[in-house]
Amino acid sequence: MYVGNLILLIINLPLIPWIARTLAIPENLLAPLILFFCLVGVYLVSFNTFDLWMLVGLSIICLAMRLLDYPMAPLLLGFVLGKLMEENLRRALLVNDGSFSFLWERPMTACLMALALACLIAPWAMARWRRRRQASKPLQA
Repeated sequence: MYVGNLILLIINLPLIPWIARTLAIPENLLAPLILFFCLVGVYLVSFNTFDLWMLVGLSIICLAMRLLDYPMAPLLLGFVLGKLMEENLRRALLVNDGSFSFLWERPMTACLMALALACLIAPWAMARWRRRRQASKPLQA
């Protein structure tokens, strides 16, 4: 590992100016290139068009969430911890014979579900409240 890092250091140091030049590529040229490489990469992993449609769908959802000012850090945290949460949900469903009633039977889980729903709706509600507040302000001369 040390040898590999040393070789990468030797190779990458002379390449820094060319790597930095990628920052000068115009955005209207860079965005289609990124999209192309993402589509080709997803297709080459499994040769399945469903994966391409899933990439497009998730991209549209992410773009909508970005336009609605959803914070990205909790989304990434959810993405990283999603598998662990899914396994524990499956385990809880096995214990409760496949019933989701454990999510609202106990007060603690009901409070956590309400808090999660509030966190999901809060960015949209705050943006709407700000727009309504700005629209009701009188124009100053």
